[in-house]
Amino acid sequence: MTASVFDSPMFTKLYPVGEAGRLFTHSAEIRAALLVLGTLAKVQGTRSDIPEDSAFFIHRSSMEVQIDPAGLADGVAQDGNYIPALVAAFDKAMEAPEHSQHLLHNTDPQDVADTALMLRLRQLLTLTETALTTLPDSDRRAALLSDLPAIRETCLRVAFTAAPDIGAAIADTLKLGAPQDPRSAIRTIANWLTLTADLAAEAAPNTPTNGALRAHLIGLNALFQDTADIASEPLYLPQIALSSQSLLVQATAT
Repeated sequence: MTASVFDSPMFTKLYPVGEAGRLFTHSAEIRAALLVLGTLAKVQGTRSDIPEDSAFFIHRSSMEVQIDPAGLADGVAQDGNYIPALVAAFDKAMEAPEHSQHLLHNTDPQDVADTALMLRLRQLLTLTETALTTLPDSDRRAALLSDLPAIRETCLRVAFTAAPDIGAAIADTLKLGAPQDPRSAIRTIANWLTLTADLAAEAAPNTPTNGALRAHLIGLNALFQDTADIASEPLYLPQIALSSQSLLVQATAT
């Protein structure tokens, strides 16, 4: 069997995740990060932090370039973060060192990674809201829906806390909130997803696999809430997100 049922073509109908599956792929992760890098360059060009022609070239290239995730493996193993390797691959793909030398200018790679994650979580929350509105009306459903606007406002923010002026400009372009440390925000979103999925589990078919999935999700979230480090997030967050979506998909299909 595969390491995750959500990556398995054999288990895809037993644990369906709908459109959310595409959000937790390397392709989506890289595309979101390239969007942030392009927006960062555009903002820095407007501020004259980097040459305007380089900013234009980087921004346009970020929407066109194709990066192979497998080519980032060595860099990720070395840095523990995929952004430096992505920047190196982006630099090579642009074939314009006079412009690419301004990539990630005076910027923490983790800020780019966190902001890119927030873009994907924004889409995930939209998918979750759509599914949640189709569940039977109840006080719990109403409470979860009423909490969502505040979660969007307080959690879906860019991560440029060390450069809030640049972060604010990026936030305005990407339609995210003002800069903040994302660690707590990510856990707030994970907790809301878990609560939503727990409600969905009541409407989903009562099968041994769904019972196991519900217990798996609740246990993962409990462990995740006790962590504060970045390294735990790729281990827990995709599993929490896709477990919640699987229960929602099955609940809304009934």
